[in-house]
Amino acid sequence: MKHTMFCLICMLALITFSFSAQAQETDLTENNVNNVTEDKFLTSDTKFGIGLQGATSEFGGISLRYTGLAPVYFQTVGRFILNDQNSDHMFGGGVSYAIFEHHGRWHASRLYFTLEGGWRYNKERELLTTTLGGGLAFGGELVFSLGGIPLGLNVEVGQGFGREKTDSESKGLAGVYVGMGIHAYF
Repeated sequence: MKHTMFCLICMLALITFSFSAQAQETDLTENNVNNVTEDKFLTSDTKFGIGLQGATSEFGGISLRYTGLAPVYFQTVGRFILNDQNSDHMFGGGVSYAIFEHHGRWHASRLYFTLEGGWRYNKERELLTTTLGGGLAFGGELVFSLGGIPLGLNVEVGQGFGREKTDSESKGLAGVYVGMGIHAYF
């Protein structure tokens, strides 16, 4: 499992950097300069994203992103599930800082650090579990056009910590987590 995740992260980084290298080789002669600047991907008008984001089954759900303060990005994630006597609710948020961004003609890519946190309330019959967690992660996102809609795929790896409390006990949590997401920007 660890080896597979490492390979997936390496492939995403390779794709991101190869697109960046191809975009830098674009012919910027006088005839093409106007076309490149007009077709830049993800203009400043694109400020919001909506999609799915998760970092395990415990922390994940519908995600909203705000990109209007680039290179600083804000994100919230939440879900609300009721099933008879069971319930599973989660709310989280994060702020990220892009250390590298590239806006090419056909794509946009960025590498970032993010500080995230979340709260989960899970009730299964008579057992109530609450989890509070946070972490620091490094990630990458590749945004491309799919039918005229900017669609972003991201992967992040980080160190998480937290506390899980049940009716009978409370224990600390720590470990490496992997998060993935997909967002449509508008």
